[in-house]
Amino acid sequence: MAKKETAEEKLLKIIEATQKAKEAPASATAAAPASVPVKRAASPKIIISFRQVNTVLAVAALAAFIFLVHEVQLGLSRLNEDVSLSVDLPAVKDAGGPAVPQLKTAGWYLDKVAARNIFQPYEKSSAGGQGVPSDRAALQTKIGKYKFVGVAWLDVPESATVMLENIATKETRFLKEGDKIEDVTVKTIYTDRAVFSYANEEITIKL
Repeated sequence: MAKKETAEEKLLKIIEATQKAKEAPASATAAAPASVPVKRAASPKIIISFRQVNTVLAVAALAAFIFLVHEVQLGLSRLNEDVSLSVDLPAVKDAGGPAVPQLKTAGWYLDKVAARNIFQPYEKSSAGGQGVPSDRAALQTKIGKYKFVGVAWLDVPESATVMLENIATKETRFLKEGDKIEDVTVKTIYTDRAVFSYANEEITIKL
């Protein structure tokens, strides 16, 4: 029969277990090597005083003031210069290209517009100044009997026809390219004009 453990023996075992638990961490701490602290190198510090900042700002302000004074003096000197708005465009000729003409005054263009009657066919005078050639006069006389009413066409350009109204009889005729009226041939038909030819002369009539 096993001997029953007394209360004193239990208390003694508890005390011994407590002492062993206390001794174990102490031995582990003694066995571990002590950590050596590492010294960090101190970073250099840049110290700027208020006096240095004020010096830099004063130099910058002085440079800006000198630049402003220079610009003002330059602008005042240019105010006394004469300003010319005239443009002289000499004729420039490219290599292999036509020459660029000079600009003319506005009066020259106004004279050309006033001399041209936009409601009459253009008549180009002959080089010798002898008036309109006979073929030209005949073409103008023949085509002058008719009024260019308009242009009509279907889905294709080849179907285009000009409508000419006889001023005297009020009769309207439809003519295609190549058709003739009083020996005047309809040469080309456009959407807003037509070219008529007679002999060696041509005339363009617009709507």
